[in-house]
Amino acid sequence: MFALHFVLAAAAAFGATAFPSAAWAYVALALFGSMSFGLLRTSPATFLLFVPLLALRITEFMSGAAIESGAYMIETAVVGRPTGAFTRLLLIYLLFFLTATFVIEAMWPRLKLMFREAPERWAPHARIIWLGLLIVMLLATAYLMRLGINNGFPLFSSTDRFAYLEKIDSPIYSAWITNRLILVPFIGVLFATPGYRLRGGVLLLWLLATSMLFGEKFTSLLMILSFFAIPAGLVHIANDRPIPTGIIGGIALAVVTITVPAVLIAYGALNDFDAAAQRYGQRVALQGQLWFVTDDKYLAVARLDDRAIAADTASWVKPGEQNAIAAGTRFGLYYVMQRFTPSRTLGWTMEMGNGFVFSLYPYFLLTMGLVGLLFMSSLIGIFHAWVMRMLAQTLAEGNWIASILFGRVISSFYAGYSTGFMWNFFGVKTIATILIAVFLVWEGRQRDSRVRRLVDTMARR
Repeated sequence: MFALHFVLAAAAAFGATAFPSAAWAYVALALFGSMSFGLLRTSPATFLLFVPLLALRITEFMSGAAIESGAYMIETAVVGRPTGAFTRLLLIYLLFFLTATFVIEAMWPRLKLMFREAPERWAPHARIIWLGLLIVMLLATAYLMRLGINNGFPLFSSTDRFAYLEKIDSPIYSAWITNRLILVPFIGVLFATPGYRLRGGVLLLWLLATSMLFGEKFTSLLMILSFFAIPAGLVHIANDRPIPTGIIGGIALAVVTITVPAVLIAYGALNDFDAAAQRYGQRVALQGQLWFVTDDKYLAVARLDDRAIAADTASWVKPGEQNAIAAGTRFGLYYVMQRFTPSRTLGWTMEMGNGFVFSLYPYFLLTMGLVGLLFMSSLIGIFHAWVMRMLAQTLAEGNWIASILFGRVISSFYAGYSTGFMWNFFGVKTIATILIAVFLVWEGRQRDSRVRRLVDTMARR
């Protein structure tokens, strides 16, 4: 499956160079969708564990199609044109998912046996999971409603969710936005546990509704659904049942049908539909803009910016420096942005502590060239696959504390894909979290495990 897609992607990359056309970006989108479908049919465990990242990458290729069709990128003030940038990105992502597939499929036979028995193992703990999630959702909803009443709801006030985050400047709201994905696999566990399916479904709809109310859009909602599907999906395929492609297509269609009107409303469609549609089109182009402009101006087989790499790696062991403002333009997000952003805009963005999305691969290309990018992409693919395997294993074993820790690591990985800061993957906080989680996995397998005894005691109360 991968061999065929590599051949087709290479042909598309050659065609995009020899015969420039926006059509090649649509070919890249179609081939990535075809590869995702191929994973679903041939390696369903890999598909389920990586479906959140697959969903993100699909939105990036959708952005690429818009860019190479001539979309205007408001943040970089560039008009897109056909360059073949996204056919080259397709080749890079194919290698990433190939390496990840090798790791997951090598580990799946053992995980398969664990997930066959998982619902029975989850049943005694389902009540405490339900109560814990219910309490968290009630507290979060109460706080969010208070914010909405005092500051307005982004869905109805035409406020961008990032602008809203800056406006209210709430660490609690920021923590909720950053860490809520950690809860979602546990909702999936409830959904896969006999007797708790309805409650799991209610919690999912509740989370989606509050997310939409506060301006979350297609990508964020798709991520929630993807993480929710992991536990239930693994139980499904562990019992040798195929994943129904019709349901996946129906869910994707439902997300589009619900979220696109919601986004247009958030952008003011009730007052000025044309302006809202234009703003939405510009927003679509933002996810692929950094790759497009970096590929266009800095594509090279080999490059080495040793100063940026040295500053980057030094930050891995200094938690106090692991923030965008401390990093500045030395490495990471603002290192990439400074090449394509007016200094005034960059200064304002840095002052606010935010920035453009999907900067990791442009950062690798700028600091290491294509060779270094391919190496780092494959390394991160292996690392990501191993952590997802451990998350799946701890969920199947009912080792909930370790599951939360591995979920936190995965959340950090996704932040790294967006911001380009490698401390999200290799920083001391990430490594320490992994080591604690691995210790809890080991401790949970001991005959006199204190963690297991504590969880069992809480479940019986």
